Amino acid sequence: MCTSGHTRSSSAVQAGRVQNTDRRHNLQYPDYYHEKFHAYDGGNLDWEATWEFEVAAATTAMRIFKDDKITSDAASHALRKNFLDATEDYCEQQGVAVKSAVDASCAAGLSTRSLADRFSGAKVQGLDLSPHFLALAELRRRQAEPASPAASTSYLHANAEAMPLDDRSQDMVAASYLVHEMPVHGTKGFLQEAHRVLRPGEVIAIVDGDPWSEVHQKMPLPLATLMQSTEPWADEYFLLDLEAAMQDAGFSNIKYVPVNKRHRVLLGVSQC
Repeated sequence: MCTSGHTRSSSAVQAGRVQNTDRRHNLQYPDYYHEKFHAYDGGNLDWEATWEFEVAAATTAMRIFKDDKITSDAASHALRKNFLDATEDYCEQQGVAVKSAVDASCAAGLSTRSLADRFSGAKVQGLDLSPHFLALAELRRRQAEPASPAASTSYLHANAEAMPLDDRSQDMVAASYLVHEMPVHGTKGFLQEAHRVLRPGEVIAIVDGDPWSEVHQKMPLPLATLMQSTEPWADEYFLLDLEAAMQDAGFSNIKYVPVNKRHRVLLGVSQC
């Protein structure tokens, strides 16, 4: 326990230094980002949320794969592997070679590093509104083996609704568990921005809760109420026709793939 606490304290100091170096002090946060979120008063603008993120992510994966009796590392790997398998298969079907990708709302970079591992050689950038999460993502990047794909990633302190990227500059925009954390107008803004930065014919990949899964369809009311108390935009997300919103934003060939008992990936290609 003492060693763990010392490691956490040491990492906190290092990440704090990274944050002071890399954050954009003039960034405007949307109003919804200041809401209490995941039971943290500061939402994602909170160091406590940052340090608990990796453990929380592993716990979520363990819950999903609890019947498989596997370790937390194996469960976390399986959670991302299913999404990446579906995404890679879709890219191959569409004839897309991913050489550049942006991971929208990357948090502490778990999904960014997974994208870099899968699409080796691609320029992969993570993007997030939270300078706290990005500080941890950048710290993990610096701690990675120098020759690893994780070490080649980079991070942007920015809003997924206003990415500091050129028009038609990306082969993929990925979003892992982003849109259930936004009101509908934020989701639509993100989709329009993803369409702007993607080259025509390139891929958007969104993994999030599956409204049609048995888990969500049969969720007991007390549990649904508890989820709503920590996820203020969950109701809007589950009522949104995300496939139609993607089409409205300029995406076609929409494909739905359930990737586990709770989540789906929606894939599409950007049209001119």
